[in-house]
Amino acid sequence: METYPATSADRRSLLKLSILAGLGGAFPLPARAQERELAPSRPMPTVDARYPAEVAPGVFILPDRRIPLVPNIGIIVGANKALVVDCGLGVDSAENVLQLARRLAPGRKIILTVTHAHPEHGFGAQVFKKDARIYYNSAQRDYFLRSGQRLLDGFRANVLPAAHKHLLDGIELTPPHGVYETPETIIDLGGREAQLRTWGTAHSPGDQIVFLPKEGILFAGDLIEERMFPIVPFYPPMITAEEIDLSRWIQALNDIQGLEPRLIVPGHGNLGATEIVQGVQDYFTFLRETSQVRDRSTPETRAILRRRYPTWENPEFIDPALAYLRQFTP
Repeated sequence: METYPATSADRRSLLKLSILAGLGGAFPLPARAQERELAPSRPMPTVDARYPAEVAPGVFILPDRRIPLVPNIGIIVGANKALVVDCGLGVDSAENVLQLARRLAPGRKIILTVTHAHPEHGFGAQVFKKDARIYYNSAQRDYFLRSGQRLLDGFRANVLPAAHKHLLDGIELTPPHGVYETPETIIDLGGREAQLRTWGTAHSPGDQIVFLPKEGILFAGDLIEERMFPIVPFYPPMITAEEIDLSRWIQALNDIQGLEPRLIVPGHGNLGATEIVQGVQDYFTFLRETSQVRDRSTPETRAILRRRYPTWENPEFIDPALAYLRQFTP
């Protein structure tokens, strides 16, 4: 159990949060040809920790600012401990997050939890190894141990543009100090409880949410994205179909709806409430129906989906989702 008292450092209004928060992508450019075309306009995917927004007393968000490969990050401060939710891609991002956590929660023990094992959410964890505690579920740990090097190599070779590859230099694959074996556990931060919950394999093996029941705030990781095509990360051989379970993902979304959170922090995108969960649920239903039409080509299906969701960003995630459904039906 972990806790940290709230401070007033660098508090920003929700209005500023709504302006800064935006959507990013976990796997924005898997193809090198796309990388050459778009790299010049893509900002460096480093977490900016200068402007934390306090969405409830002692609950801070670092918004992704619409930068691909930057996740929304949380810092939850209790009387005795502080819980950091994700730390970003690489050492620089994680150092920025850890420094802010120390400033917001002086003198408290710091715990890092990672919503899932994909690099942009937690491959800076080595920064937390010495002076903090890293804690998440055993399924995510096991996936990280068997696939971390494959994910690291795949991101460096096929996801990061050439100008950004240095962000993964010097990465030490860092497992957690401890894990929980049950579907959920509670961390006592001191006057504040954080619930950690996993469904096993969904978007990835060992996805977990962090839920603050008293405040009604839920950190969803990449189980939920806002106003963008959900990331079904079927990128073999880096990520295979067996490492995704769309049916369980849908079950997780149903369970999240049942928690009735007041505020949801998606893995990438703007904050919202249960309407953003419903958006992902509706998309998966329509995706399955559309992909099952015989003799319809991928370009035709892609066009139908883009017409259905004209304001959603990152349409490059449509094709991996279709490929997953057509090659592996959970």
